[in-house]
Amino acid sequence: MRDKIWYEMIHIKYGDSYLAFYLFRQKTIRKWFKILTLVFSTSGVLGWKFWDGFPIIACVLISVLQLFNLVENQIIISEKETEKISDLRNRYITYFNKLEKLWIDFNADRLNEQDASDQFFLHRQVASEIEALDNELHIHKIKKLCHKADLETRDYFIQYHS
Repeated sequence: MRDKIWYEMIHIKYGDSYLAFYLFRQKTIRKWFKILTLVFSTSGVLGWKFWDGFPIIACVLISVLQLFNLVENQIIISEKETEKISDLRNRYITYFNKLEKLWIDFNADRLNEQDASDQFFLHRQVASEIEALDNELHIHKIKKLCHKADLETRDYFIQYHS
């Protein structure tokens, strides 16, 4: 049971770390997309006199801008999806805190094997809700973020549980 709790705790901490990095990345992309859209929109409107000699370039820029607006939700996650990912991350944190308390109590011999097992599987019911929401969101794995989440998870366990 000790190993099961330990590895579940590592898995959940990794998921939380990954979601934190993923949310930050998505919010940054959304921010830059909005800024670039605003810049191109205002330069198109305010620069008609400049673009007067280059109608093809102006037309292409406006077309590209409209194309970006049409596919925005395919490239960047929506605010609704961002809220769901934040909710998922909160569920990871809550579940991790319960597992960590269980680990500490079990490791300090305040719980026997049977009590630890009962509590673990009681807490595992929350994991099925987490998995369902995770599957609904289709969060893509990005190698660089996976690596950062792995390092952060290792650092956490080295600092607090070694």
